[in-house]
Amino acid sequence: MGAADASAGRTVLVVEDDAQVADMVAEMLARHGYAAVLARDGVEAVSRTIDGGVDLILLDIMMPFFSGYWYCDIFKKNPATRDIPVIIISALDRRSDIEKGLRLGAAAYLTKPFTEDTLIDAVRSVFEGGGTPSGAAGRRRKGTRGGR
Repeated sequence: MGAADASAGRTVLVVEDDAQVADMVAEMLARHGYAAVLARDGVEAVSRTIDGGVDLILLDIMMPFFSGYWYCDIFKKNPATRDIPVIIISALDRRSDIEKGLRLGAAAYLTKPFTEDTLIDAVRSVFEGGGTPSGAAGRRRKGTRGGR
């Protein structure tokens, strides 16, 4: 199965309050055959998740109303949504931040800025069975300076 086949029909919810970052991530996903749905905060993310059809969530941490940590925790406790994988995308890069995200149930943690290749590798890895992207330490994936 090719990369385009693997992404066909997959919908990724991008939860990011920075419109420029959200649009850029959506464009990266679209270039690789994924459909992106945007939510600007946790409240909107809950609504979009309840609407269904989400296969993966890319989740920022620092947002208005609810933090990404709160959302990830609640989402993973809900029987209707707990099996949808979450990848955290955040500028918070301290070990304690990363460990907290993973402890709350995130499948991976990408630090901003990250490249398109890093993002797509993480997304593919999660879709291919939840494995760790090549070169990642544990489930953490450190972004590189080449992208956002």
